Amino acid sequence: MRPVIQKNKINIKLIIVYIIILIICIVGIAFALSKTKYFEEENVGRALGIIDEDSEKEDKYNELKNDFDTIFTNQIESSGQDTSNVKKIDSRYDLVVTAFNVTENRDNCMIDAKIPYINIANTAIRNFNKKVNLAYKQRAEALKKQTSSMNIIYTVQYKAYLQNNILSLVIRSEYKEGSKSQKIIIETVNYNVVEQRTVKIDEILSLKNIKNSEATNKIRREIKAIQEQNQALIDKEGYSIYQRDYSSNKYDISNCKYYLYGKNGMLYVIYPYGNEDSTSETDIVIFE
Repeated sequence: MRPVIQKNKINIKLIIVYIIILIICIVGIAFALSKTKYFEEENVGRALGIIDEDSEKEDKYNELKNDFDTIFTNQIESSGQDTSNVKKIDSRYDLVVTAFNVTENRDNCMIDAKIPYINIANTAIRNFNKKVNLAYKQRAEALKKQTSSMNIIYTVQYKAYLQNNILSLVIRSEYKEGSKSQKIIIETVNYNVVEQRTVKIDEILSLKNIKNSEATNKIRREIKAIQEQNQALIDKEGYSIYQRDYSSNKYDISNCKYYLYGKNGMLYVIYPYGNEDSTSETDIVIFE
């Protein structure tokens, strides 16, 4: 009797697994090579001046300025900073809360006012809270009762940041009545929660190793560029555009009234012309 020799059976499932692993390896290698080639090309582009780093920075800078209106989420970002030693008015709540939410939505009146309250037991902060209450809450409530036939739009939003013991809050309100010009008002407060005092802009510049003279020069350059761009539109199209005098001493950094120590330590120097005139024009100069 001849012995029966068993032939090895082919394991189809195992072969399929090997094929899948091989495909994944090939795809991974191809991806890695493409990324390497991309970064090599990018570095070559930078070296040859094809990729303009200054242009990239300018694009990023303009994007930050254009996105300023989107930061108002009516919240505080604290970057994980411990606030247990800060003396609060009410320990149950965060350092900044939405204390009043005034809304109205009828045919000729739209009000959406999220009004902040700084929850710190300090005389200066209490005075600021009173000012905010008078300026925004009482106005919103008065507008709700108004029976004007003209369309009214009134909004109030805010954003707060806490970093390096500095609480920085910005409030933005928008008012539009009938065919009148839109008016945007911006208020800011900067406060050291540990030392319990107002923080001047010079201190924030010092944190960023920026000299006051450098800051003033940058502000004047940007305001001048904006005014020249606007003047070109006036000359070409005949538009009526808010005029800026970049030589004015209000553009000296020491005279800056409104500034925000924002996300990732960005310093926003703000010129809200609507605080004094009936306009929505606002200039923002950012220091990284």
